[in-house]
Amino acid sequence: VFGLNRINRRTVAIETSIQNSGLALVLLFNPRIFPPEINMGGMAFIAAWWGIWHIIAGLSVAGFWAKYRPLKTLTDA
Repeated sequence: VFGLNRINRRTVAIETSIQNSGLALVLLFNPRIFPPEINMGGMAFIAAWWGIWHIIAGLSVAGFWAKYRPLKTLTDA
């Protein structure tokens, strides 16, 4: 991440957050980790809202990055 240019850093940031949301749901519904007899209503609710939050936050950050471009620096020029 430290050696990437600005566009690739932004891409990695958004992609990582999307993968983390998906991973939470996959782990939650894996019967080897959480057996079906465990009541998962609260965990499913949190994972679902966390996924929605990632969509809202990701779109907000992407919109911000699209409109407000940082000043050129010596490393980005």
